[in-house]
Amino acid sequence: MAIRTALACCLGFLGLLVGMSMGCAHQLPSHPSQEDLTEPLVFGHIHVWQEKPSGRMYLPELASLEFSSRDGQRRYRVEIEAASSYFFLSLKPGQYQVNRVVIQEGEFRSSAEVPLTFEVPDRGVVYLGGWRIQVDPPNYTRELEVTIVSESVEAIAEMMVRYPSLSSHVVLSSLAEPPLLRARLFEVTPYPRFRYFNRHNST
Repeated sequence: MAIRTALACCLGFLGLLVGMSMGCAHQLPSHPSQEDLTEPLVFGHIHVWQEKPSGRMYLPELASLEFSSRDGQRRYRVEIEAASSYFFLSLKPGQYQVNRVVIQEGEFRSSAEVPLTFEVPDRGVVYLGGWRIQVDPPNYTRELEVTIVSESVEAIAEMMVRYPSLSSHVVLSSLAEPPLLRARLFEVTPYPRFRYFNRHNST
């Protein structure tokens, strides 16, 4: 009985460790150094804007994006912290899905689930497209719209300037899907103690 109890405890502890390791998101740089660059490599461009003005002092920018492998074994987080930025990611081959994006406007933060999918090949360099994120002005049912466009000429030129060692590589184009989607934005706590801001539901 004592042996069975000890074995059960060991198995439970191992299961807890596995669960914790799967639940942690690996932090990835959006612009790795030349020395850390490995293949396969995927890259793209993100641009965030708000068409109509709002009462907030700061314009929206993408704070971060989170994605995971389709088998659920690996989760990643990439800090962007810009309204317009390229990203370059060295990932293992497989299919991936974006879980959410976090939009920041000064001290205000909100997140949205945007189920974009993309695939990483066994080797080579792949362009995932330009991810255009249009954010609605603040309101009770605030949304964002994501459009995937192809701007491969400008993107490849940026890649060659940033990483000259990749200038001889053939770049394949495999845009993230779907090409258009809308998603609800939910405010993220903690947030500033402003009356207007507190009227909204938070996550």
